[in-house]
Amino acid sequence: MKKNISLLFILLVVFLFTGCEKNEGDEDVVKEIKIKEKYSYYASTITYVNHDDYYDDVLNDNKEDMKKEVVNISLKEDIKKDGDLNKKLEIENDNVIIKDNEEEKKNNDVIIKDEKKEEKTIDENVDNKINEENNENSIKNDGEHTNLNDKNEDVETDNNKLLEEMTETKPFQNKMGYYSPSGMYLGEKNIKVIDVSYYQGIINWDKFASEGDCYGVILRLGYYKTLDKMFERNISELKRLRIPYGIYLFSYSTTLNGAKIESDFTNEMIDKYNLEPTLGIYYDIESWKTKNDSSDNITKARYDEMIGLYVNNVSSHVLYKYKVKVYSGRWYAMNRLGPIAKSYVDWVAEYNSTCKYDEPYSMWQYTSKGTMPGINGNVDISYIL
Repeated sequence: MKKNISLLFILLVVFLFTGCEKNEGDEDVVKEIKIKEKYSYYASTITYVNHDDYYDDVLNDNKEDMKKEVVNISLKEDIKKDGDLNKKLEIENDNVIIKDNEEEKKNNDVIIKDEKKEEKTIDENVDNKINEENNENSIKNDGEHTNLNDKNEDVETDNNKLLEEMTETKPFQNKMGYYSPSGMYLGEKNIKVIDVSYYQGIINWDKFASEGDCYGVILRLGYYKTLDKMFERNISELKRLRIPYGIYLFSYSTTLNGAKIESDFTNEMIDKYNLEPTLGIYYDIESWKTKNDSSDNITKARYDEMIGLYVNNVSSHVLYKYKVKVYSGRWYAMNRLGPIAKSYVDWVAEYNSTCKYDEPYSMWQYTSKGTMPGINGNVDISYIL
């Protein structure tokens, strides 16, 4: 019995001793298990002895990551704020741009308004200039012709007709041939031109240009070395209205020296008035008589010499840009001129239904009793053939 009690006592002591150790070990095992459960990805390489130190390192790393995350969050917030700020600035800039566009549009409207005002002013100035020129063109004629100042309304009507005719004839501008100053299509042959001098008096050239069916005009430059009294006004008007023109000089010479004087005078007037006689320069050879002399005293040979000298002198002066020819009556040219002189005849007068001149020519003066708008009385009319 005593042995049994002693054995029981020993077992109790052993049990108590070993039970305490197991409790401490159990706590450590539980701790290790918990750590391994939490950080299982390190369990295969990290022992329990070093695990706490590593755990602290991981916590520190996590703290750094948390700090970085906080910083990142802060950056994101800043970026968001910056984005909001940029958006705000963008909106403000857009508003500024819109405002600038509105200001620019307002300025453009002011500029357009100013341009329209300036354009209106220019138009008014042009109208005033036209009115001034129309008033200047109204010339009083020593009682022989109607004062043009009393016909301003007629001139205005003529200008309106000119514009209407130009509009109506516009489709024909591509046709080959001749056109009147108003744009009227005249055809390709038998085109009318007139020749005028002091004897036609003051001509209403605006009316001639707007209503006439002529292509152009040949002006008398003068005679011998005397300028025609109406030449300056006539050439000024022709240039203003852009009417094609030519010139002719009536000859009173009987000698070579006289022909040279006439050719030199012609050249001087061409330079003085800056002439561009596209219809030609003509040496007017006709029958004439004065108190002391007469064309009857000129021989055919002398005509050949005189006309040759005049044509060559004037032609070289204008650099052969314009034709320099002779005007004469058909009978006079055929019977009084020599062969050289006849070869220069290009404008022939014969008041008949046909012209029977026996040499080539390009213009035929078929009447001295023609009528033309803007001209009082008779006027010579020729055909460009």
